[in-house]
Amino acid sequence: MKDINNKGRVNRFKYLLYFYGLFVLFMFVYTFIIAPDLPRLILLAAFAPLFGFMSSFVNWPVYVHATEADGGVVINTQKLFSKKRNSLVVTKYNFDSYFETDHLHIGLNVLDEEENLRKHRIKVSWLRLKDLRALEEKLKEINPYAPVK
Repeated sequence: MKDINNKGRVNRFKYLLYFYGLFVLFMFVYTFIIAPDLPRLILLAAFAPLFGFMSSFVNWPVYVHATEADGGVVINTQKLFSKKRNSLVVTKYNFDSYFETDHLHIGLNVLDEEENLRKHRIKVSWLRLKDLRALEEKLKEINPYAPVK
């Protein structure tokens, strides 16, 4: 299995946010400093794209990096503009089952060090479809008989 990584797609969104911030800054400078006699209606052009980003505030981008390890897979996740990273090691010894989630996540029941069953939600909405299928195939390869609880 090749590494699964969605860094390009999330970075594209990050740079789009940077560009939008510069656009809003330019609109304010243009409206209040360069041409103050223009009507304030032009400021709507600066805030109209914000409504397009509303869905992204709910579905905030997450970096997902999945790498094959000894008999399993290591899944690293990190939210955009966050320093906190989460790692999950899924092997045939600790992967118990799936659990029901929404269409944005994969729910995994994994045993921790104390043999307690923990629920982990992996956000896969920012993965490409072929990477999502590769991750699901790897999970099926690890535990082909994992039930949905």
